[in-house]
Amino acid sequence: MTSVPVKPQRLNPAGRMPRAEVERMLDLLRSTRLPEEDIVPGASWEYGVQLARLRELRTYWLEKWSFDELLADISRFEHYTVEIEGISVHYVHARAGRQGAVPLIISHGWPMTFYESHKLIGPLSSPTSLEDPAFDVVVPSLPGFGFSGPPPRKGWTLEDTARVFNTLMVDVLGYSTYVAQGGDWGYVITRWLTASHADHCVLAHFNNLIEKPPTAHYPVLTAMAVLPNWAGRRVGSLILTEPEMAGVDRQMAFSKTGRGYFVLHSTKPATIGYALSDHPLGLLAYIGEKYHGWADPSRPISNADIVSTVVLYFLTGTFHTSLLPYYENDPAKHMALPRQVVGKSGVSVFQFDGLAVPRSWANRVLNVVYYKRHEQGGHFAGLESPDALTLDIREFVKANWRD
Repeated sequence: MTSVPVKPQRLNPAGRMPRAEVERMLDLLRSTRLPEEDIVPGASWEYGVQLARLRELRTYWLEKWSFDELLADISRFEHYTVEIEGISVHYVHARAGRQGAVPLIISHGWPMTFYESHKLIGPLSSPTSLEDPAFDVVVPSLPGFGFSGPPPRKGWTLEDTARVFNTLMVDVLGYSTYVAQGGDWGYVITRWLTASHADHCVLAHFNNLIEKPPTAHYPVLTAMAVLPNWAGRRVGSLILTEPEMAGVDRQMAFSKTGRGYFVLHSTKPATIGYALSDHPLGLLAYIGEKYHGWADPSRPISNADIVSTVVLYFLTGTFHTSLLPYYENDPAKHMALPRQVVGKSGVSVFQFDGLAVPRSWANRVLNVVYYKRHEQGGHFAGLESPDALTLDIREFVKANWRD
C-alpha cells in the first residue's frame, strides 16, 4: 500500500552537477597515475581493461569530451522528481505531441543510467510518420542511481522498485494503462510489473532475458559443454538454431570468465563502491571494461557515451548505491520470477548480448507474441542499436496496444 505522492517537482540537471565538482573531477582525472606497462607483456582483454584503451579514454575525456555538451543533451528533456515511499524518484517525461499517445516506461540496469535511453526518447515520443505510434516516454532513474535518492531501507528489492514505478505511472502521472520496456535489471523490474501490476502494465517489451533454460534442455546443454561436436554435428543443434547456440556459448563463457563483478557486488558492494565512488579514472576502468566486453565488437560504443555515463555516476555520487540490487536481490529469485499470465510480451534479441536467450526459453515464462533476433548489437541496445530497438518497440506496440 503506497501513500498518495506529492506533486512532482521540476529538476534542473545543472543544479545537481555543480561546475566546481566538474572541475574537481577533471583535476582528479589528470592527477591519477596509470602504470607504465601492461599487467603482463601483451595482456589482452582477458585480463580486464586494456591499458592502452584506458589511456585512450582518459585522453578523450580530458581533451575532447565536453560537460556543456552533455548538459545540453540531457537538458533537451523535462526532468522531474517526486517522493514515493520515502524515495526521491527522478524521471524524464517526454510527452508526445499528438493525441492518443501510448504511455511507455523504460527501466535501465547496471552499469547504465537513464542516459542509455537518450537516443530513444525523441524518436519514440516524436515519430516522423503518422503511421507510427507516438509515446509518452517515462525514463526513471532506479533508486540509488543518477538523480534518484537511495533506497530507504535494507532489503529493498527490484520488486519494490517495480511497485514504486507503477505508482509513478498510475498515481503520479495518471496513466491507467501503460507499456513497460526493460533490459538487465530493467528486465527484472518489468517482469515484476507484468506479474504484480497486470491491470496497469498491459504490454511489456524486453531487450534481454535473465532466464534459465527449460528443464528438457539441460542434458543437451550439458553435452554442449563437454561434447560440443558429435558425429560432425553440434549437439545443441538438436534443439537450437546456430544463432541460438552461439548465444548460449556466450552465456557459458560469461559464466566462467565474466561474473567476477557479480560475485563482488552481491557479497561486498560497499568495498568496491567506496573505493571507486570518488575515483574518476577507476570508474572509467571498471565501467569502461563492461562497455567493451558486453557490446558488439563490430559496433563499439562511442567514447562520448562511455565517458558521459561514467561522469553521471561520479557527479551524482551514486556508484556505491547502484550496486545494491546485486546484494539485496537473491540471485535465485531472478531466475524464478512469477510467470506472466495475462499480458503480451515482445522480445528483441541482439546477437552479441550475453543474455540473448532462445525463444523457447522466453515462451516458458512469458506470453511472447513478438520476437525478433538481430545479427548485430549487444547488451546495451539503447546505445548500440537505438534504431532497431525503436522499430521493434513500435512494431510490437502497434500490433498489440488496445487502450
